[in-house]
Amino acid sequence: MKRGGNQGLLYILPGFAGLCVFYIIPFVISLGYVFGRGNGETGRIGTENFKDLLGNPAFQLAAKNTLVFTLLAVPLLTLGALFLAMFLGQKQSPLVQSALFTPMILPVASALLGWQGIFGPGGLLGKGVEALGGTGENYLEDPWARYVLLFLFFIKNLGYMTLIFTGAIGNMKKEYREAFLLDSDSLVKYTFRVAVPILAPVLFFVMVLSTVNCFQIFREVSGLYGDYPPESLYMLQNFMNNNFEKLNYSRLCTASFLLTMGVALLVSLYLWAQHRSEKGESGL
Repeated sequence: MKRGGNQGLLYILPGFAGLCVFYIIPFVISLGYVFGRGNGETGRIGTENFKDLLGNPAFQLAAKNTLVFTLLAVPLLTLGALFLAMFLGQKQSPLVQSALFTPMILPVASALLGWQGIFGPGGLLGKGVEALGGTGENYLEDPWARYVLLFLFFIKNLGYMTLIFTGAIGNMKKEYREAFLLDSDSLVKYTFRVAVPILAPVLFFVMVLSTVNCFQIFREVSGLYGDYPPESLYMLQNFMNNNFEKLNYSRLCTASFLLTMGVALLVSLYLWAQHRSEKGESGL
């Protein structure tokens, strides 16, 4: 038994070494910039970097936009994927599964060319509005930019999250659905009253994964707009990337530290809520 445990440690050692070299050690080193002067200067300044960062208008805008986008995108994607999985059920052909997964693996640059042709100036959406008697606009700019980005995020991640839910739904006993059909044939009621309590661990996992994916939307924003997107799409990643180019490492590392702590807190809240849900179901 002991020998098997040692062998298991050897298997995870390469991955753990890479984690330390490329993530943990750089993060620890960056704390010197968080609590120090940085940029070649020596000495500790305590929380001055945090005061400077939190009072920065660009950071305030980026933090607000990132929070608003996350609060809108995560529930929308989670509920959309859950209901699509419930609607499709377990009868999914390989073709349907491939179609659901395609947006996730499609190259970002190729996808953005298509979205520009739809939402950009002179795009298909604008021409369609003009054909109906309206005035076509550049829907990649404010006030439409945030909603277009939410749509892009939803389309890109919906299929992947749906496949996760589908696998979990496939493990549910058919008797649950059959018993519920004796009282109601409402898919919405069945989803919230029966499926959601059973799928709670998977639901929380999808929410955590969706939250992480919200921070990866920077690739789409950068591809469409470069370093300075519309005001409603100026995210924390834009702020940190701009400070990296300006060599303002203290502000960059301080923002990264706060972002890391914020994501860790959010994931902790998800796990706490999941634990409370499981504890309530067990009656403890």
